[in-house]
Formats: sequence, C-alpha cells, structure tokens
Amino acid sequence: MRTLFIYIFILFAVIACKEIYESPVKPQSTGYLVVEGVINSGVGATTITLSRTTSLDIRTIQYETGASVSIEGEDNSTRTLYSSADGHYEGADLNLNNTIKYRLRIKTSDAKEYVSDFTAVKNNPPIDSISWKRENSGIQENGVQLYVSTHDPQNNTRYYQWEYVETWEYHAVYQSRVKYQVGTLPSGEKRYKAVYYSPRQNEYDSSLYYCWQNFSSTNLNIGSSAKLSNDQITQQLVYVPKASEKISVLYSVNVRQYSWSKEGYEFLERMKKNTEQTGSVFDAQPSAINGNIHCTTEPTEPVIGFVTICPIQEKRIFLENRALPDWHYQLLACTQDTIKNISDTIKAFALDKIPTNVPDCGMAICPTEITLFMAAQPACVDCALNGGTTSKPNFWPW
Repeated sequence: MRTLFIYIFILFAVIACKEIYESPVKPQSTGYLVVEGVINSGVGATTITLSRTTSLDIRTIQYETGASVSIEGEDNSTRTLYSSADGHYEGADLNLNNTIKYRLRIKTSDAKEYVSDFTAVKNNPPIDSISWKRENSGIQENGVQLYVSTHDPQNNTRYYQWEYVETWEYHAVYQSRVKYQVGTLPSGEKRYKAVYYSPRQNEYDSSLYYCWQNFSSTNLNIGSSAKLSNDQITQQLVYVPKASEKISVLYSVNVRQYSWSKEGYEFLERMKKNTEQTGSVFDAQPSAINGNIHCTTEPTEPVIGFVTICPIQEKRIFLENRALPDWHYQLLACTQDTIKNISDTIKAFALDKIPTNVPDCGMAICPTEITLFMAAQPACVDCALNGGTTSKPNFWPW
C-alpha cells in the first residue's frame, strides 16, 4: 500500500511540473514565405516554388501565386521566371555567366519584396554512375539498394544533394480478350453479350493491361566529401524491398544532382534534422532555419529558403525484372467467374465485372461464337485502377 502511495505521489508531482510552452515566434496570419528550388545555370529548366507555412492541422500546401520572380546579376542583367500552376515559377536555358554572381528577387501580390544574397555559380560535376546491388534493409530481405556516385577532379565541389523520380511498368492480372457488346431490342430493352476483341483470340485490350506509375523523392538526400582527401562520393539513394511491384516488369530511376556551398549544405542539414529526425527526445531537436533570402520591406520577417546556383546534372538507369530471378513478385489475388453469354451477361455487367477470356476448350474445337466467358473484378483487369496511368512515358525503351 505504501508503494502504491509513493507511485501516486510521483505521478501527481510529474503532472504538476508540466507548464504550457509558448513559442517566442508568433506566426503571421498568412504564414512565412517558403522558397524552394535550384537555379540551373546551364541548359535546362529552372523551377522555383513559392508557398507559405501553415499550422499543423492544415494538410494541404498553401502555394504563393501571383508573384513576380526574376534572377538578377551583378552585371545588372535580369532574367524573368514565368508563373505556372500552383506557385511554380519557371525559366529555361538561363546559361548564366560563371564569373558573375546572381540573386533571386521576389515580389508577392501583397507588394512585399524578397531578395537572396548574391551567390556565385557553383561547379557541379557529372554523375558518374547509378548502381544497384541486393542488400538487406532492416526487416526487408534481399531487396535492391541503389547508389549514386560522383567525383570532382578539382576537389572544390564537396557538398551535394540528389533528387530522384522512380518510374515503373506493371501489368494487370488478366488480359481482357473479350468485351461487352451493347445493343437495343425493338422494345427498347438493352441487350448485352460478349464478343471477341478480334477474330484472333490472341488480341486483347492493351489499354487495360499496361500501366506506369511514378514516385518522386520526398526526403532530403545529401552528402559531403568535405572530410575526405578527394572529392569523391558514393551515396545510398533509394531502397526497393524484395517482391515490390516496382520491379515486377521494368523499373527506372532518374536522378538529378545539385551542388551547394558549405553554408547552403548546413542549411539543408538543419532542414533534414527538423523534418526527418524529430521523432523522440533522443533525436536532434528543432533548430532555427536561417537561409540566404531576406524580406526587404519587413527585415525582421523570417523567410525559409536558400538559393544555390549550379548546372543541374541528370542521369537515368533501367532495371529489368529478369535481372532478379528470385524477386518473387506476387500479383493481386484475383478470381474469375464463368458467365453464360447473353442470358447472364447483364448480371455480370450490373456487377461491374470486366470480361477477360473464354474458358479453355481443352482438346475440343472452340466455337466461333462465345457461349461462356470469364469475368473478374475491375481492379484485376484494369491496371489503372491500382494507382497508375496507361500513358507510356516518352523515355520508355519499349
């Protein structure tokens, strides 16, 4: 009983010690400006994204639209970025002078102005390779770990960031070799029956069978060779668990590489700690994030962002399922129903089932007209219902 009393006393003491913490930083009604993106000094696109900070209970990004965005050089040159959807401001083929410093200027719709510090154009060597090997990752066994490698012979880049976009082809469980044909009887009643897509049974509706899906990196992938004698680095990039759909047919990853100054890299490290490593008291605690962008109309207003300028390097690889003979990808657990043509077809149609094929005739000669056909749930026949698209990417090799 005495022990129980002691536990209760300690519990009340702990509760009594709790105090309400009020942050000294008072949020604005519209939030602070967030500036994301890298200025591409060479050939290719530059995209700067503007948004506003929000409270934790708001799950959608509040993009900053209606702003004017430009890149200014110390030689008084100006290049304008043009607004596209959702707070994105874009320009192409800037071809900046490597001997001149540049800065970003932003004017928002509420007449506030923001500028970055003048920044030198950073060197960014090409990506040497994107490689992969089978590895274990925690409880995931024998998956595929992808790596990116680069080096700078001049030993003056040192600080890197990588972003990637994964694209993969996947297939439906069943091919649809049969389709519904809808007619109208003289009475006005609809008549449903199943017919072949083609007189040859080996033809099917490929628009339901082939799909592609994309995923863009969300974490900050950064690496530094500053503590090494040579500016050479190999960095883990993305891990694909064994049996994942991503490598069920053909997988591709496209990597973009950026280079940063020491100060910019430290900014990214703070961002990474604040967004990815705050799960417990033993993780790094949130810290102030001071970038190189400032509000000139209200100098005390915080701005979240850091401008870096470099040529953007890019590289893509493909990985086929046949290169992983023990991948063991499993299709969806699907079943097919046998339907009587015409008499039961309207029932299958009403149940939203998609025709797949006709039953195997065995050794007999299959009839030219369909008397029975197979049908399955839509998600088993239409691959687009599983999150992808039927539009083949223009870079796909087949």
